[in-house]
Amino acid sequence: MANEKVKEILEEYKSIVKEKLGISEPIPVNDEGKIILAGKRWVMMDVSYFPAFMTSVTEEVVGPIAKEFVYWFGYAYGEKTAERYEKTGIPKEQQITITFAFAALYTGWGISKIEELDLDKPYMRTAIFNDFETESAEAIGAEPDLKFLSGVLAGVFGRLTKKKIKVQTSRKDDGSLIVEYLERK
Repeated sequence: MANEKVKEILEEYKSIVKEKLGISEPIPVNDEGKIILAGKRWVMMDVSYFPAFMTSVTEEVVGPIAKEFVYWFGYAYGEKTAERYEKTGIPKEQQITITFAFAALYTGWGISKIEELDLDKPYMRTAIFNDFETESAEAIGAEPDLKFLSGVLAGVFGRLTKKKIKVQTSRKDDGSLIVEYLERK
């Protein structure tokens, strides 16, 4: 009975967003109103509010440490992502590329590409295009600062190399962001 009620509500809402907002493309929720990707529940957030606005509000309470929190939250999330990949048997050489593909195709965080990778050193250099965090910062008039996505990728890379990773970023003329992942000493 509850499932039928949920389906009925979802159909009503689909009609409303089509009529009032002009949204008719496929809606990513299933019949239970959940977004399920790779066996996990996900949520969508508007670029105007996450992560830049969330970070700025958090800075009002805890100060500039808020940006570092976003990085380390992403880092921990990346470690958990790599751990899940390990449990499913995905070879470590493929985990970073799979993380990039998933982020690009399903989560909208941006398009990342490995430019250089050395798991032994450890060193990784990536180019990131159309990243969500830059657009989020621009939406609220803040300086772009890629913390969450670089944290996630650093967490995956750190889990693979068994090292704590730090990042260095620079912006290229084409708008892409170059991120270098290095061992934190």
